[in-house]
Amino acid sequence: MKLMKYCISPSKLAWLRKELGKDANGLIAAMDAAGTAYLDKLNASTEVLEGEPLEGEVAAETDTPTNAKTQTQTQTQTQRQAQRQLAYLWLQQRIALATRIDDADMAALAAFEFQQIHIEVVQPSEFDAVVARLLAEPVLGFDTETRASFERGVQHPLSLIQIATADACYLFQHAILGEQFTQLKTVLEDENILKVGVGLRSDAQALKRQWGINVTSKLDLNWALAQLGAEKEMGTRQLVATLLGTRIDKPKKITLSNWQHVPLSGAQINYAAADALVALMCFNALITQLTPFYHASSATKAAPLIPLSLAAPLAKYFKDVE
Repeated sequence: MKLMKYCISPSKLAWLRKELGKDANGLIAAMDAAGTAYLDKLNASTEVLEGEPLEGEVAAETDTPTNAKTQTQTQTQTQRQAQRQLAYLWLQQRIALATRIDDADMAALAAFEFQQIHIEVVQPSEFDAVVARLLAEPVLGFDTETRASFERGVQHPLSLIQIATADACYLFQHAILGEQFTQLKTVLEDENILKVGVGLRSDAQALKRQWGINVTSKLDLNWALAQLGAEKEMGTRQLVATLLGTRIDKPKKITLSNWQHVPLSGAQINYAAADALVALMCFNALITQLTPFYHASSATKAAPLIPLSLAAPLAKYFKDVE
């Protein structure tokens, strides 16, 4: 558990490393180990405070028969212990999700790789068939790209929309599709399809302003992690490292390249596809990791663990997981 990295602000960590140099990591590791050991001790404890009722629990009558009273106390103790263990597991999970991964740990991760993923730059003749496939999906990964401007006051229109399913990613380039580009409105405005991505606000604003497309039913993964305690926007690289355990590289040369160029280079295609694909993969990983806590809270008298702001919009997806 990276308890100290979670509890200490990035600026304080930087100061600590400046003051202690190579010894800083050892100190942080020692503090993590001590904190984790203490929490493990609390979690393993079977002590029950006398007279402390569980949430929603009705105190036993004083004239309850001895055997029944003993049985009730045993059940109460078991419930308290289960709730304490659940709360501890949730603390571990929340810290793991909300703690930023430092550069050294990031560099040690394996690079993200496409595995059996179909990537397609959509042509006008294939547009309708691809849209029909997307309309059948409950959740889509979503991102956009815009040609960078190096002139003051010059802003290029949105150039590319990437939409991913579990096994495919479709790239819709305005330079190829022309006015057909705006027909993605049927997918992006469908309230029954959840669009997940990173930093969706700017994407949605550009689509609304430039093409009159109002993206509905969307989830920004930056926002989702903030509900769990992340102090600042995680960004795609942090989200992929945290949720997928891999490293995604985002070279500036590609980020700032000309997304209106036809044809796009292989590097551009892979870069653009990866952003939409990992958004969907991160969403699925987040649902998988949070679902046990959602169901555990629902099955006990304990207060909900997942913040309502996040649990409410994701309840449908938690319930779909066995």
